[in-house]
Amino acid sequence: GSAALCFGWGGPRHATGCSVSSLLPTLPVCTDSKFAKIHAAEAKVLALMPDTPYETRDVPVRLDAKARCFLRRPAMEYTIRTVIIGEEHADRAPIVLVHGFMMGSAGFFKLLPLLARHRRVYAIDIIGMGGSGRPPFDAERATAAEAEELLVKPFELWAEAMGLSKFVLLGHSYGGFVATCWADRQADAVLCLGLLSPLLGFSDERISRLMEPKEGESWRRYAFRSLVETAWERHITPQTLVRWCPGFKSWFERMSVHRFGRDGWVADMTDEEGRLLSAYLAATLDAPASAEATATVCFGPMLRAMPVGGLTVKQRLARLAAPVFAVY
Repeated sequence: GSAALCFGWGGPRHATGCSVSSLLPTLPVCTDSKFAKIHAAEAKVLALMPDTPYETRDVPVRLDAKARCFLRRPAMEYTIRTVIIGEEHADRAPIVLVHGFMMGSAGFFKLLPLLARHRRVYAIDIIGMGGSGRPPFDAERATAAEAEELLVKPFELWAEAMGLSKFVLLGHSYGGFVATCWADRQADAVLCLGLLSPLLGFSDERISRLMEPKEGESWRRYAFRSLVETAWERHITPQTLVRWCPGFKSWFERMSVHRFGRDGWVADMTDEEGRLLSAYLAATLDAPASAEATATVCFGPMLRAMPVGGLTVKQRLARLAAPVFAVY
C-alpha cells in the first residue's frame, strides 16, 4: 500500500496528512516506520548500558509558534522523546540532559549510568531531532527569536508535564546553546547550568581571523570553505545531504563508524558500540527535515551568533544568576 505523505510529523500518534498537490517537489515521504527505525536503533544503543534499567517516554506537548515559522500547518501536538534512568533518586533534584547537533539522547549511553549513580536523569531529544516530533520548520522566514522559541518552548512544556519545577540542566554542543536559552527563560527552575563543549558562536574577531587567506592555503580548501558558507546561508544542513544525495547516507554511516570505533576519535569505544551508535545517528538524520535548520537561523555563516532581544547567547549567559560550569 502507499505510504501516507505527511508534513507535520508529530510522532506515531500525531502525524498529520496533506494532499500530494500541496507538497513541494523535494519533500520526503514520512511514515511511522521512520520513528520505528529510530526507536529500534535507540534501544540497541541503550542496551549497551550494563546493569542500568531505563524507561523511554514520548511526552506530548502543544506547539504554539507563529504560523510563518512553518512550511505547512503543523500538528497541534508533538512528542518529546525522553530517556529516564535513576528513578530511585527521587529525593534529589534531577538532571536534564540535552544532546548536540546531529545527535540524540541515546548518544549519552556512556555518560548516563555515571550520572544516574546519584540522581535521576532525563535525557531529552530536541524538537525536530532524535526521536522527537518533527514540525515543518521554515528556516527562510523564521527569525532567530522565533527559532529559539521553537527550540525552547516545547522543553518548558515538557518540564511542566513531567512535574519538574527545579532541575540541573546540562547541554552538549548545540544542546548547550539550547540549554543556555532555556536557563535564561526559566531562571527560577534551573538550579545549575552545565555546558559540555557548548556551541555559543564565534566572535567577529575570531571569524575575521578564520576568513583571512592563509599563506600556502590551497584553492580547494578556500573553495570548500566558501561552499560550506553558501550552503549554510541557504539553510542546507548535513541532514539535507543525508536525505537527498545518493550514497551520502552510506558514506556518513561508514565515516561515523570510523569516528566512533575503537581506533576513532572517542576514547573507550568498541567497534560494536561505534557501529550501533552510527546506525542510530543515520536513522535520526534520515527522518524528515525539521528543526535542525534552526541552527542556520540562530547562527550565521562561520557560526556568528545572531542576537535575540539585542543580546547574543554569550551575553545572556553572563547575566544568569544560577551557577554555571563549562567542560571542553
